[in-house]
Amino acid sequence: MSDPVRVRFAPSPTGYLHVGGARTALFNWLYARKVGGKLLLRIEDTDRERSSEEHVQVILEGLAWLGLDYDEDIVYQGAGIQRHQALADRLLAEGKAYEEEGAIRFRMPAEEIAWEDAVYGVISFKGEDIKDWVILRSDRTPTYNFTVVADDLDRGVPRAGTPPPDVRPPAHDPRTRREEALQAPRRHRGGRLSQRGHPAGGDAELPCPAGLEPR
Repeated sequence: MSDPVRVRFAPSPTGYLHVGGARTALFNWLYARKVGGKLLLRIEDTDRERSSEEHVQVILEGLAWLGLDYDEDIVYQGAGIQRHQALADRLLAEGKAYEEEGAIRFRMPAEEIAWEDAVYGVISFKGEDIKDWVILRSDRTPTYNFTVVADDLDRGVPRAGTPPPDVRPPAHDPRTRREEALQAPRRHRGGRLSQRGHPAGGDAELPCPAGLEPR
C-alpha cells in the first residue's frame, strides 16, 4: 500500500493572504482531501526584515475563514537554516557546488534534465542553458530556490512525476529549472539531497490566470 499523498501550502509572511495564495491553498487542499492525503503548512519566513508574526496570524485566520484546514504541525522555514547550511556545504564538498566571493553556487549539470509533469507531460531542458546560481549567500543565508527543494524533500512532498497541483512558475521559468536541476541526481542516479530521503514524487504546473503569476 502506497503512502498517503502529501502536498503543501507555503506562504511567505511578508504580507497578507492574497487571492493568488488562497487559490494555491485551495487547489492543494481539494486534492489532498479528494485522495485521502495530507496538506502541510510551511511558513517561509527566511526574509527576516519583511516577515512578521502579525502576517502569520492573518494568513492563519484567512485559511480558517476559507475553511481550509491542514495536517501536522506548522513548519517555519527560518528554523531550518542550520540544516540548509549543512546541505549546501555537503554539495560543495561533493563538487556539485563551488564557492565564489564567499557565496556557494550550485554547479548546473550540462546534460538534459527531464521530468514528467502531471499536466503538461514530459518537460526537458539543457542544464547548460541555465547559469550556475547561488544557494548560500556570503552571509551564510540560504536562497529560496534552495530551501524550498530541501524542505519539500524532508517532509516527503513530491517534486516531479505525479500531482500535487501546486501552482509553480511555468516550466520555462528559470526558477523551476533550477529546482529540478538541484534534485536531478536524486531522481536519475539514486542520490539524495534530503537528509532523510524520500521516494521521487511529482509536480503539476497549473496555468495561472492573468495577474496571479507567482512572484
